[in-house]
Amino acid sequence: MTLYIILMSFLLSSTQSSDAGQDSYTISNEYLTAVITAVQTDSRAGSLLELVDIQTGVDFAEGGQYGSVHSGDFVPRDGTVILNSASCATFISTGMASYSSGVRLPISISTTYRLTGRALEITYQITATSNVELSDPLEADFGLKPYLDKHIKFRNQTIFQDRWNELDGNHTLIRVSGDQIVFCYSPYCELDATFVFPNPSKAILAVSAEDYPNNEYLSLRFFDTTEPFGSCTGPDLHSRLGPGNSSTYYMQMSLDSAFIPVYFSTHPHMYERSASWILDEIPMLHPQQGYMWDFSETSSGSEYISAWVIRLLEDHPEMKMNILVLGDGILQDNCDSMWYEPGWEHSWSHWHCTWRIATEAPEDYKQWMINIQNDVYPWADRVNLGFHGYHHTPSPDSAWDPFHEFITFEFEEHQERLDMISSDFSSIGLNPQQTMYTIRPPGNATSLSALWAMIDHGVKFYSAGTRYVQWMAGEWFWDMYLSRYETPGGRMWGTNTNWWGDYSQLMPYIYLSTVMDRGKHALLGGHPGAMWNFGQEYAYQRIDSLCASLEDDYSNFGWLFPVEYAEFMEESFAIRVDSIRNDENSASIFFTGETSTGQTLVARLPTYVIVENVLIDGVAVFWEDYGDKRIFLNADGLENGSHEAVISWFPLGISQEGSGTGSSLSLSVANPSGRSINVTVGGLRIGEDFQLQLFDMAGRMINSQRSTGTGDETEVLLQTSSGASDGMYFLRVQTGNSTATCKVIIIGG
Repeated sequence: MTLYIILMSFLLSSTQSSDAGQDSYTISNEYLTAVITAVQTDSRAGSLLELVDIQTGVDFAEGGQYGSVHSGDFVPRDGTVILNSASCATFISTGMASYSSGVRLPISISTTYRLTGRALEITYQITATSNVELSDPLEADFGLKPYLDKHIKFRNQTIFQDRWNELDGNHTLIRVSGDQIVFCYSPYCELDATFVFPNPSKAILAVSAEDYPNNEYLSLRFFDTTEPFGSCTGPDLHSRLGPGNSSTYYMQMSLDSAFIPVYFSTHPHMYERSASWILDEIPMLHPQQGYMWDFSETSSGSEYISAWVIRLLEDHPEMKMNILVLGDGILQDNCDSMWYEPGWEHSWSHWHCTWRIATEAPEDYKQWMINIQNDVYPWADRVNLGFHGYHHTPSPDSAWDPFHEFITFEFEEHQERLDMISSDFSSIGLNPQQTMYTIRPPGNATSLSALWAMIDHGVKFYSAGTRYVQWMAGEWFWDMYLSRYETPGGRMWGTNTNWWGDYSQLMPYIYLSTVMDRGKHALLGGHPGAMWNFGQEYAYQRIDSLCASLEDDYSNFGWLFPVEYAEFMEESFAIRVDSIRNDENSASIFFTGETSTGQTLVARLPTYVIVENVLIDGVAVFWEDYGDKRIFLNADGLENGSHEAVISWFPLGISQEGSGTGSSLSLSVANPSGRSINVTVGGLRIGEDFQLQLFDMAGRMINSQRSTGTGDETEVLLQTSSGASDGMYFLRVQTGNSTATCKVIIIGG
């Protein structure tokens, strides 16, 4: 909050404030003109009333509400516009209000609009000034009127178009997460629009046709809401903010057809796609399946369910998985106890779960769990323990109830249950601060009171249900549904289970392959006993084959712990993107923060270029071309502060006139060549310095050599490294501002 006040004071003291009584303000550059309203009109305060491309006359704000913020009926109160420069202005509102009810919402908003070339950059700062519940999504809207009845496409770091829809009003709400790029195009509009949301942890997007045929809106959701999954009662899941809670969001809308967006990947460690396992559950045997307290420590152990889990880890050395601990063990003879414990008449946890792992498991079984937590076994460092809650809600009419513990809306009860689970884990000898990082609630059912209790108990990741049975925007939803909720007690991340492994369910593989094709994070789950079809080898081979398919069929795939994905998203959320800029031969992203969990940057470059340099803060970093000119670069290990990542390139096959020579540079080589390449450089003067550079097809520099011209035809011998493989390479010569390139084929010694 202090930082926010200092920032506002700086703006007020160093820029030109809006004139008293003035309602709208204009910013412009040579390409665009924008008009901002400081007060509520037909559009919300802080909206762009106009966003006009000067060359074509297209008004992208036509239809209203462009860039505006709202939460249901709550809109920004009339505010102030500060003119930072001729092309940049900041709208400030100290709160939000519902004009129909008169109720106020303690959320202050700062929106900075900046015109850069043929693009609009917007930075939002959202700050709670008091305790506030956001029972409706808090979001910014962008009208899509120039593209009505035509197309919108979503893309991320893969080579595939993530998904596309028609803006024809015939769809329900489209909710998208894990995508950074949105394209809008229409044959009736002279300009395509590229929206970039460069931080996917802050890019929960939605498209609404509610105002069709007047408009459709693309929305950036700062805080989301979701209906409780399954049979839960109570209000929609939502966040509760404490005073001083502040977050910043950046996006850009470009009308430049040559625009090169640079953005953070949805995955760590330069992955293009990733997946996690959450397996139900310890104890792995229920009473009706055999002796409950049996376990294996190796893949050849006598208890096959845990032995085959270990076998799967051995068959897939990069795999990680989360296994849930079920607190009550579903003891058949005592399931849903109908009696109270003396002194605990009002405690669900005590009188329901009188038989628990903490009180009933033998010591060797408890030690087995402790050994997994402490990485005692060779495979245990690739297993994290999570929790499954207790299991079934008791009913006064039956000792077996099909419902689950988190379906009710009862704050005290859910806090007490999680307190008891934490106590149980401590009694077992497990560390609740580790075991309670990850949860898959029974039945994937999570009410609001359960959600907030999870956050208060330090849960970082939860399974947000299965959504492949839901219909969205005219199709079954086979995608990632990223969730983020917070309270003054903390912030929690979640995503839906994309594929369920139980053999009896025979989940279609397309549910998983669709998520992989779209470059998303896939959460996989299952009960190990049912996955192995209770000891059938063909059932094990099915899961083994599925894992091999993920590893072998999808490029740049990686396994993650669920909590590892949550920690990656959490650190990404703290990164503030400040700007994305292009010039003729480079693309840059400016951001503030620190990186330590595998952050990766991505850009899709023009087709006919070779990468010259990939730098962060002026230092070369590791990068790879993943095909289709997608450059992935390692942005990890940065200390907290301001950073600039720059990707620069030069065009292929272009010769420029040498400065002062009156002639063009040229290159000539024999094809194919060996490891020693005879190069002839034309267009040089005697004594003129030049540099030769050899690049592979991915744009990585293989060798560089400086030399001096001996005349118009200068011959040079360029050596390649012995480790260079046979194939096609690019050769470049540069002197001053003049360059020339050619291809060279290297074969043998």
